[in-house]
Amino acid sequence: MNENGNKTMQWSHVSPYCLVRTLLRNAWTIVVAALVFSLAASLFLDWFYVPEYKASMTYAVNSKTTSYISAGNLTSTREVAAVLTDLLETDVMKEGIENYDPRLKDFQGTITATQLGESNFIQIDAVASTPEQAFLALDAVQVVFPEVAGFISGRSVLNVMRNPSVSPYPSNMVDSASVSQTAAICGAVLMAVLLCYFSIQSETIQTRTGARHLLDAPILASICHEQKNRTLKTILKRTNRQVQVFSPTTSFAYTEQISAVCSQLEHENQVRGRRVFLVTGVGESEGKSTVAANVASALALKGHNVALVDCDLRKPAMNRFFGGVYSSEMPLNRMLGRPYSRENLLQCMVRNEQLGLYMLFPQGSDSRSTELVSSETMDQLIRQLRVFDYVIIDSPPMGMFPDAEVLADKSDASLMVVRQDYTAACDVNDAIDSLRQYHASFLGVVLNDMLVGPNGQYGYGTKYGRGSRYGYAGKYSYNSRSSEQKDKATKTKGKEK
Repeated sequence: MNENGNKTMQWSHVSPYCLVRTLLRNAWTIVVAALVFSLAASLFLDWFYVPEYKASMTYAVNSKTTSYISAGNLTSTREVAAVLTDLLETDVMKEGIENYDPRLKDFQGTITATQLGESNFIQIDAVASTPEQAFLALDAVQVVFPEVAGFISGRSVLNVMRNPSVSPYPSNMVDSASVSQTAAICGAVLMAVLLCYFSIQSETIQTRTGARHLLDAPILASICHEQKNRTLKTILKRTNRQVQVFSPTTSFAYTEQISAVCSQLEHENQVRGRRVFLVTGVGESEGKSTVAANVASALALKGHNVALVDCDLRKPAMNRFFGGVYSSEMPLNRMLGRPYSRENLLQCMVRNEQLGLYMLFPQGSDSRSTELVSSETMDQLIRQLRVFDYVIIDSPPMGMFPDAEVLADKSDASLMVVRQDYTAACDVNDAIDSLRQYHASFLGVVLNDMLVGPNGQYGYGTKYGRGSRYGYAGKYSYNSRSSEQKDKATKTKGKEK
């Protein structure tokens, strides 16, 4: 914080992966900026670029009395060049050039005379907007003033050494293709810099250090980014596979981070007797449903009795996460719309035989979401579900609907899922302050979809990854003994030794 108590952005809060991801997500804006700058450069050249064509002729200044070049000739040449330049700029000369040919009317070019080095040669150049006008201007100089040397210098004579010639190419030639390309590159770079600047100034959560500094809540865990499509078949088919801890293709790092969240809930359950946990988030697509489903699945695989309740009635996602296995004539939204009965509860609850997880899901979107989660039936439902070891509740986004606040009053504890580089820290803090006003004890935040190392991993790499001696996630500790049993076994072995 600064002296005024305001939080300031630091470079440790910025993730290069987030900057790259921002550029990739907004690549179309970079392309548009490049096209706009390229088009603007082309239009500028069309409107303001005036080509200039240069015609030249050469005179030799000689003395009337001698035929060789002497110091006097050189001095006379400098004098003639200066006088001729002044003469060419007079109104008399300009009028004579314009009257020489109708094509020279309103002649806007320039005519100059210069000495070529330390020689007795004078070069006369005419610059005009067309090669024709440049050539005609020099031709007019010869015709209009055939005896120009007579009144320039009585001791010198001018002889034409090289007749007027003009280049067909502009002397100020501009490569329009190169200019457009350079402008496109500048536009793309400028847009990329602006995107990076806005990404840094947005104060979203990009690193764990930034989360500790910007958020007014403890960090329970950091869940790494998990690639959904790992096999060639799923990549080619573009299968939108869910990230599941019980899937054999899920990385060890991801399952370990979900296990860290489970450990927090187990601690709350054992120490404070809390059973009902609310998982929420500020905005849509934070990954809260995926985290809630994986935490519930992990707890169930450890041998706990777990009920997973999908209270996001407006946009339910749990059934899709589990592959559509939930099917009931009394889905959650229908049950909540009726008076509570044990029979309805048993019809609504479906057991996942693979995981040993009890599921209570809605089917289809229901616009009465807030009304249903606020009903007496919901209160009785949660009271009945307390027979389970754990009840995991998924809620709609707090930034869009008030359902999470209603559910926070019915839960024992709550936690918030914050996706990397997604929601501004100030919005997350506002939601945290709101949750703390209700019955549920706020535990902290879970950082989700965090890219913090090569391939989005946390340093486990190939040592503990897929294919190692630990095997796949589906065969790991969730089917084995609990962490407490492992600690006791470790202590027993130590005593035996």
